[in-house]
Amino acid sequence: MIPRPIIYINGFPGVGKYTVGRHLATLLAPLNGKLVHNHLLINPADAVLTRSQPGYQALRRAVRSAIFSALVLEPATHDSVYVFTDFQSQNELGKSVCDEYTAAATARGCIFVPVVMTCGLDENMERLVSYERAEHKKLTNVELARKFRTQEDVYRFEDQPALLEIDVTELEPEVVANRIFEHVLELIGKMD
Repeated sequence: MIPRPIIYINGFPGVGKYTVGRHLATLLAPLNGKLVHNHLLINPADAVLTRSQPGYQALRRAVRSAIFSALVLEPATHDSVYVFTDFQSQNELGKSVCDEYTAAATARGCIFVPVVMTCGLDENMERLVSYERAEHKKLTNVELARKFRTQEDVYRFEDQPALLEIDVTELEPEVVANRIFEHVLELIGKMD
């Protein structure tokens, strides 16, 4: 059996990646879809080191590496589609993290589906301050989010043939999840 795809949703904080990822995992239930949202990977590192301390990025890389190792080496993972969410920018660190996801999919021998979610600034800032984000200890600092958006763009995976870019400004999460789902099914169909 060819291992099922890895889907990687990248976008600025507050664009709706987690919400879309939840809907997408539900749609992918027949393919054993699983959501691994970015805070499942960030929070263990944050519990040990703050983002400004030396060793923080190495610890985050080690957490990712353990997950990727299981996705590559454990046959029990091969019958599941994995949906990851993240925010990585075009800078050197963002590119290297995105390269890790691409390499994991290659080592797994599966389709890699990068999805870039964009959102208009006003809508993004409105979504950023929702109660649900604060409840999950997600970034709600509007000024920091504006700084992210003005300093760097999200990493776009321009060399990946399965790339899907979606402007979600005026779309409901279910609609976005359906578009990604249809894209993934089309890619899987091409492999059959």
